[in-house]
Amino acid sequence: MTKKAFTIILSLILLLPVAIFFTVWDYYAINIPKWDDHALKTFIVEYAQAGDWQGKIQALFKQHNEHRISLTRLFAWIDYAIFGHLNYRHLMTAGNLLLLAVIPLWYDLLKKNKKPLFALVPIPFLWMTLAFWENMYWGMSAVQNFGVVTLVLWTLYLVINPKVLPFSIAILLSVVTVLTSGNGLMVLPLGALLLFLSQNRKRFALWIVVSIAEVVCYFYWYTKPESNPESRASIIQLAKGYMAFLGSFAESIPVLDHFKVCLFIGIVLFLVAVSIVSTTLFRIVRNKYSVKFERTTDLFCLGAILFILGTALVVVYSRAGFGLEGLITSRYKIYSVLLLIVAYLYVVIPIRGSFLSPYITAIVALAVTFNVFSYHYHLVDAYNWRKRLVTWQFNWTFTDKSLKYPTDTSFAARIVEKTPVVYDKWLPLIAIADRQNYAGPSRGMTDLYDKTTFSSDTASFRLNNTTFTSQRLQDSGVYLLLSSEKCYYIFPALRTRNTSRKQLFLKQYYFAPGFYADIPFSEMDKGTYRVALIRQQGEETGILFKDEKITVKETRKKEVKVNW
Repeated sequence: MTKKAFTIILSLILLLPVAIFFTVWDYYAINIPKWDDHALKTFIVEYAQAGDWQGKIQALFKQHNEHRISLTRLFAWIDYAIFGHLNYRHLMTAGNLLLLAVIPLWYDLLKKNKKPLFALVPIPFLWMTLAFWENMYWGMSAVQNFGVVTLVLWTLYLVINPKVLPFSIAILLSVVTVLTSGNGLMVLPLGALLLFLSQNRKRFALWIVVSIAEVVCYFYWYTKPESNPESRASIIQLAKGYMAFLGSFAESIPVLDHFKVCLFIGIVLFLVAVSIVSTTLFRIVRNKYSVKFERTTDLFCLGAILFILGTALVVVYSRAGFGLEGLITSRYKIYSVLLLIVAYLYVVIPIRGSFLSPYITAIVALAVTFNVFSYHYHLVDAYNWRKRLVTWQFNWTFTDKSLKYPTDTSFAARIVEKTPVVYDKWLPLIAIADRQNYAGPSRGMTDLYDKTTFSSDTASFRLNNTTFTSQRLQDSGVYLLLSSEKCYYIFPALRTRNTSRKQLFLKQYYFAPGFYADIPFSEMDKGTYRVALIRQQGEETGILFKDEKITVKETRKKEVKVNW
């Protein structure tokens, strides 16, 4: 095989995980705001109606929780200015492209360390996976959480470049990084440390001046947000949470106790990180490198590892109050995978000669295995999350039983682009079912209802089914419909992962039999509700009411204090 043909084949292999990533993303992504996404509508109103440039600057840079999310707001405004509407899928795309932008950096690192293109193959299989599903499908979070990691890495990489232009770009990127997410502030001391170790006094002094200016601007008019729940975890529990955070990429490994495997892998990666940091510092201080770029690699990897370890400290300290299991959630997995990829550099770069290809081949096999595990494990999360978003939008859109879209024509009401949703076809069927107890194809609906158990207490309403076996994806599945004299509510019946490895990997049975829901009364107005099940099977929709009813007494909906 010629070298050119081999390069083409490798390029196609490198594009494969990227293509899979965006294909899966496209299948489940939907233009519906999630939580903080709603703040971007307020920003567009404020920015568009600002009377002068000072007002626009204030709208762009004002605080959001503890962050300055100016990059996200800028992307939102560009999207609105170009298309006339805000589309959250476009923001997700921008964030996912920022995630992708890390791969060229690793390509440059490996190339300048005289490694073949083959050495890059494990990176996209580790980096572009469904393990990051929560950020993938959340407009604001995709730009913020993916963007800050990419920007920190590129800033640290360029700040130690001996040429003037890359260093100038690094200064500009540091500003963008700080205005992307709160932990982007870490790029300032880390950049200073790398320049200090580089013994470049002029650049070090300039970086310090710029950093001080950025910190002063960041905390100008800063208000401390509502604190997270106070952590009641002991030092040992916090340490366990820290290690699990570092090893959270391993959650998709098919074992019974996912937290324990994350904890174990996290301890291993922490020890590897400490080893890399200590040996790297020793080499940098001695400054005896046979190849000049080895020093650049050491400096960059030192900064990247310290960024990961520092972010882990901040997250564990601030989020432990929500429970240690939350520290291995999808939102934070990017740091665990990044630590794994940095460790990969210290495996592959020192290898020379005929040993290189077998080592990389083995690592590629492990990376592909992780990629497959990730999609099989987290597909259920993506499926459930889409259903949550769709039903949330239904519940805030239709406030009475007319099921008519609001006629509000104000500027704020027209900001978000309208998008087709599965419940559009349900609207006439819901009204019919409310009158005659059923609508649409009724085959199997009675059996489905009878095999579903319903229960409630003073705080929530629950349903459970252990026999439903459909493996249809996207919007298919079961939903709960509640009907009172005043309004309707729809809630998703969620699925759980199939724990049978044989069925999961050989037959592609992603879901275990059955479904469940636990719906807090705080999400409903008081009243007596008739209970129906909606079953969506491909293009067919069936709705059935029977005798089940629930009564929701006076409830107090949760009020969350925000600064946006």
